[in-house]
Amino acid sequence: MTDASRAEVADRVAAAPPADRELLETLFDLGRQVTSVLDLEELLERIPVLLRRLIAFDAFAVYLLDERRGELRVAYSVGYPERPEPYRLALGEGLVGAAVAEGRPLLVNDVSTDPRYKPFVPGVQAELVMPLAHQARPIGALNLLGARRNQFTERDVPILRQFAAHVAVAIANARLFEQQRADAEAFETLAEIGREVSALLDLDELLTRLAQLVKRVIDYRTFGILLFNEARGLLEMKVAVQYGEKVEIPAVPPGRGIVGHAALERRPILVPDVSKDPRYIRVVPDVRSELAVPLLLKDRCIGVFDLESPELDAFTKRDVEILTLLASQAAVAIENARLYERVKENEERMEKELRFAQRVQAALLPTE
Repeated sequence: MTDASRAEVADRVAAAPPADRELLETLFDLGRQVTSVLDLEELLERIPVLLRRLIAFDAFAVYLLDERRGELRVAYSVGYPERPEPYRLALGEGLVGAAVAEGRPLLVNDVSTDPRYKPFVPGVQAELVMPLAHQARPIGALNLLGARRNQFTERDVPILRQFAAHVAVAIANARLFEQQRADAEAFETLAEIGREVSALLDLDELLTRLAQLVKRVIDYRTFGILLFNEARGLLEMKVAVQYGEKVEIPAVPPGRGIVGHAALERRPILVPDVSKDPRYIRVVPDVRSELAVPLLLKDRCIGVFDLESPELDAFTKRDVEILTLLASQAAVAIENARLYERVKENEERMEKELRFAQRVQAALLPTE
């Protein structure tokens, strides 16, 4: 909050009647407390505690919008029955989904009369939903549930709206802080990986280690490293891991399948839904999304990283950026390991030839 906005709020508080003045002071104090928290989990836990100072409720949930999947997920709740999977709603589904889709609060003091109501919590009679928006974009909703009919009033709506504005800003700030921290950790991890892989000169050991290290920065179900065999003109699978177990996958020519296209076009290919991409070749069952990133040395493709997941839209643009950086490090390390192997093979060949020449020379010399 800027100094000008603080001064404006202070003027409004001073000019308000005594009863409203106390409410505005409380809102100002709660807004200051909620926007001062930068850890998202801590923020979500604090929201219902602070909100109780304004409005009484029996159950509460913060829904956050997953834009990629177009659904709302309960990020934190109080009074909701526990279950292994989080509560989810599609945009427009239920009172919460309708409030977010329409961008307006919904007050229903008898949920039995509204067919949109979703009975996630037993014994609920009333519901008040306030959508959360930041910079005119929906990000979620606050959902208040009451055990009595007419538990919430029209006066609660503007109070909750003001509090929700502070919450939306706080969530946006916490997410930004979380993203910056995650990026810093990811780049630090990439630097560690770069140092480690550059020290490995055994190709098989290097490829196996790369499969393990990628898991530190990107979650996957199936991961493969394919290297280009110039003699055969094929991308050959050198390491394939599924649920931590090695699997066999056939070689593919450049230009065939998502992996082949990534190699031929020398660019990452991200497919949120493989069933809608005609390039996809079904090898591993239950794959729903795929990310293929070429291993490039200048303008030459020496192989491909291939990640697959059973979830739709499992990989993000950030995953593409991170894996592209890792692929550039891996390409150099793989080429170094190959060069080392060739040098080692040449040394072994020369040593064999030298021993053979020594034996021939010894056979030609007089025995006395």
